[in-house]
Amino acid sequence: MPIIKPSREFEGSDVSSDASSLGCYAEYVAALNWGPGERDQSAWNAFLRAGSLGIDGETAAKIVTDYIHTVGGTFSPAKIRSQIRRAYEHVGSKNDAPGFICKAPKTEFSADKLKSMAAKVPGVHPELLQALSPVATDAVSSAQFLEHLYKPGEKVVVFVHYESQGQLLYEVGAPTSPTLPEGGPCGVWFLVNPVDGQFHPNPRQADKQSRRSEESVTSWRYLVLESDVAETNEWLSCLVQLPLKIAAIYTSGGKSIHALVRIDAVSKKQWDHERDAMKHIVVTLGADANAMTAVRLSRLPATRRGEATQHLLYLDPDPDGTPIISKGTTRNPS
Repeated sequence: MPIIKPSREFEGSDVSSDASSLGCYAEYVAALNWGPGERDQSAWNAFLRAGSLGIDGETAAKIVTDYIHTVGGTFSPAKIRSQIRRAYEHVGSKNDAPGFICKAPKTEFSADKLKSMAAKVPGVHPELLQALSPVATDAVSSAQFLEHLYKPGEKVVVFVHYESQGQLLYEVGAPTSPTLPEGGPCGVWFLVNPVDGQFHPNPRQADKQSRRSEESVTSWRYLVLESDVAETNEWLSCLVQLPLKIAAIYTSGGKSIHALVRIDAVSKKQWDHERDAMKHIVVTLGADANAMTAVRLSRLPATRRGEATQHLLYLDPDPDGTPIISKGTTRNPS
């Protein structure tokens, strides 16, 4: 299921394009001018590029409409489909012309874009986020956090030493699961996607035995967004506006804030595709591109990092992609 859903017109596309071409194409789309008066021409250029790269029309439509929606624009599904048809016919009619070359600039953090988007919903702070949380966060323990986000029987690796294979394996719903650590000198982490708990040869590390590699993953469910460059309240202001399935937001016990985004991909390939489709947007706003990996450790909320607490700010076990700020309900933090 697509992560960002401005319209149901383009759901159900067959994700068959090469991931590197998709990433390159998404960066090209992000580099176009999507301001008022420029969107039609930019959409036309985007679909010409998609046709020349061999990206299927439904995937191109989703990437373009996701971007238009995220920057606050609107679109006509009928017009988008017409543009795709004409652009693909145009590319196909010029068989003797050289193909387009994808040379989009590298996606980088833009403080100006962060401030511009944050200014649309100013004043978002941790206390407000807790008031918007569907689940009261103050009473949630680290074990309850995992119970909310994983299914009975699923296993989650927990760490107090980042470079290790994990200090314990927590099985959701099992009365025999070990007690989670309350903290550590450097904090407590969890592997965000559930695993089978077994050690497997990791071919990317000379077949080293590992229970924290993709061979162990049983569900490609989550992606982590974190930022070390965005100011806290501006980062939160952007997160609440994004049409992503944000399941949780929590502090690192330092200056970083992590957002756990639900993906529900059926494979690592599809997970990569969904990541690439959003990467150009969130990295521009301050997300760490290097942290957007499918096998990722994140801070476990309600535990300590030295003397600091890794605070849970927001928890939604069943996110639907509606921007947090659009849900329109608040309650007094408990």
